[in-house]
Amino acid sequence: MLVAERPRQPKEQQGLSPEQEQQYGALFRLRFVPTVGFLIAAGAGRHDAEDAVQSAFVQLARAWESVTHPEAWLRTTAWRMWLKAKDKHKTWSSDPAGLPDAGVPDPCGNIAEQVDLVRLLRRLPVLQRTVMAFEIDGATPAQTAEALGVPSANVRQNLRRARRNLERMLGEQDQGGTR
Repeated sequence: MLVAERPRQPKEQQGLSPEQEQQYGALFRLRFVPTVGFLIAAGAGRHDAEDAVQSAFVQLARAWESVTHPEAWLRTTAWRMWLKAKDKHKTWSSDPAGLPDAGVPDPCGNIAEQVDLVRLLRRLPVLQRTVMAFEIDGATPAQTAEALGVPSANVRQNLRRARRNLERMLGEQDQGGTR
C-alpha cells in the first residue's frame, strides 16, 4: 500500500511545512526527469510524459502527509495520469517512426543510447514494454503488479518475454550492422 490511512486535516491547516517543502523539492529534483523518461519508455510522447509527471507532483504535494513511499506513489500516479490523458486524446502510437527526435535529457546517461532503448522498447508488445519501463525505473515486480492491477506472476512472465524479445532484437541489429 502506497498511502497510509490517516485522517485528513481541515482545509485551512493543509500545506507543506518548511521541512516537507525541502523534502518535496529534493524529490522533485531527483525524480522529475527519470519519471518522464520512464513514461517515454512506456510509450508516451515527451510532452504527454512531462504533463503527467507534473500533474502527479501536484497531487503528491496535496497528499504528501499520507504518502508512505513517495517515489513509488509518484511513478504509479504519473503512469495512471498518462493513461487517462492518452485515452482522452487517443495519442497512443506504437510506431517507432513516431518517436521524438531527441530523448529526455538525463544528466547521467548517454542520450543516443536512451533513444535507441526507447526505439527498441516501442517495438515490444504493450504489456512487455510497460513492465520493462517499470523495471528500468527501479520498480520491483510487486510494485509494478500493484500499479497495473495484475498478478506479480504476470509481471515476471512479461519481464522474461520482454528480455527475450529485446535480446533477439539486439541480435538482429548486430547481424544487420556487420553485413
